[in-house]
Amino acid sequence: MPSTTPSIGPRALSVLAVSLATALLLAACGSDAAQSATPTATAPDAEPTTSVGDTPEVAPTAAPSADGGASEATCTSDPAPVFTHHYTDLDQIDFINPTIVTSGNWLKNRQYHKVVTDADNEAPEVPIYAPIGAVATGITYYLGQMTSWSGESFELPQYDLRFQVSCEVSFGFDHLSRLAEPFASLAPSDPVRDTRNAEQPLTVEVEAGQLIGWSSGTAPARTWDFIVTNTTTTNSFVNQPRYEASGDLRRLLHAACPTDYLAPDLADAFTSKLGWWQGVSPDAGCNLSPDVPGALAGGWFRSPFDGSPNAPVEWGLVATVAADGYLDLNGPGTALRVSPDDPSFLDPAEMTGEHCYAHYQGGRWAYVRITSDGALAAAFGDGSCPASLPDDHQLFYR
Repeated sequence: MPSTTPSIGPRALSVLAVSLATALLLAACGSDAAQSATPTATAPDAEPTTSVGDTPEVAPTAAPSADGGASEATCTSDPAPVFTHHYTDLDQIDFINPTIVTSGNWLKNRQYHKVVTDADNEAPEVPIYAPIGAVATGITYYLGQMTSWSGESFELPQYDLRFQVSCEVSFGFDHLSRLAEPFASLAPSDPVRDTRNAEQPLTVEVEAGQLIGWSSGTAPARTWDFIVTNTTTTNSFVNQPRYEASGDLRRLLHAACPTDYLAPDLADAFTSKLGWWQGVSPDAGCNLSPDVPGALAGGWFRSPFDGSPNAPVEWGLVATVAADGYLDLNGPGTALRVSPDDPSFLDPAEMTGEHCYAHYQGGRWAYVRITSDGALAAAFGDGSCPASLPDDHQLFYR
């Protein structure tokens, strides 16, 4: 059984506080749990600068609103709280891929933590702690949809917990394997496949450094997620009205960078883990506004946006550069990583015409072209890059 005592950082009283190839990301996500409006059974998953201060007082009845904040009548305003405690044991974390991340052919408002594994890809359960005093607002217990390295699909029970810090700021952990008390007793007894309306609401105060649970991550990716949302943060996208019209996309609007809320002595330790599968730890942070007007970078959708409220999201293709410098380009049924040393590498922020990208392990490609009206034409295939855009390409839109 994992120790409940973190190996780094102080904790009050008796306890010391504390997304690989894009194919890995497909496996890592599994489910959005309480965040997603789609059944998990169908899934393949302003920056404050302040010093350490007192933990903001949160009313025990704080309840989250639809956009991730709390009801102003039941919370205390603090748009820049400081996380004073480690939220995990960094000795057991291989690397962290910072918010926003690419998963499948869409963007996610979460930070991936890769657990250190043995030669057989077995992972211990690493402890997860509350980084600040907060109110737990909900638990979702669900069957995450996983895909093995061989392509076989299977289900893995996972927990998602959400917490409110202030009227503006909330955080959550997804892909927990086991819960500490009192959460273990308060969680639903049986996992669900469809996470819509599956969250078990609760109102439980937690102290900074309190043990929340443990995670050995998803399988086989061995990652778990930390999500921070700030309703005073508004990230920019090429077609901002589209993101404002959908609940799922609004979460990207208000995604925040977790390390920006850590006390300075903690932030250095966590940023040293930023990297990716190769273990690279560059000086990289969260790319909260990945779209670049007129270029490939960022998110694309299957249909033009018609301006209607609550329009379906219809993710189509995403292109971003990960923390290790590799390009992640994911489209329908395909996931490419392109090495920065590969001849086909071209920063998607600079790709304004047409180009063919080759997967870093070979065997498949993606040919993309920005059209005259600002849409994206893209084709995917196996083998070597073609000389021009194939006729059977698809169109995607901002």
